[in-house]
Amino acid sequence: MRPMRTLFLAIALAAPLCAAQQPAQPPAGSNWQHVQALPIGTSIQVSIQAKASTRHMVCILTAVDADSLACDRKFRFNVQKVLFQRTEIRTIKLTRRGRSAVFGAAIGAGAGAVAGGIQGARSNYFAVHGAFAMIYAFAGAFAGAPIGYLTDFSASTVYRAP
Repeated sequence: MRPMRTLFLAIALAAPLCAAQQPAQPPAGSNWQHVQALPIGTSIQVSIQAKASTRHMVCILTAVDADSLACDRKFRFNVQKVLFQRTEIRTIKLTRRGRSAVFGAAIGAGAGAVAGGIQGARSNYFAVHGAFAMIYAFAGAFAGAPIGYLTDFSASTVYRAP
């Protein structure tokens, strides 16, 4: 019983120290200079206010000035040039589709391994238990990667309108 109490005490004392060492992340601000500093050719996701709804568009940055942003949008087999006014832009995010796909695959694999482990637990043989976990993990990763890629849930915010 005593070693367990010591472990909990060590964790309780170390947690504030670990939290104090991490640098505070700057909030996603309304600084247009962050957008102007982006290199041409960067893939971005622009969210605009269109009448009563919000619209999202993924495009390749071509030009930025003090009042507008221009980018190329691939639509089917054509490339459309799009110009946004700064006043209609709500947010600009850097796309991270590859990273999102990896995270989605990892989440799917973990969930699949748990589900496969539960399914394989009905068997008396340990090898069957592991095989089910592995098969379900591959299926979960196979399903999670495209979901992560398409949702792009790890995009980084560069600009947020004030």
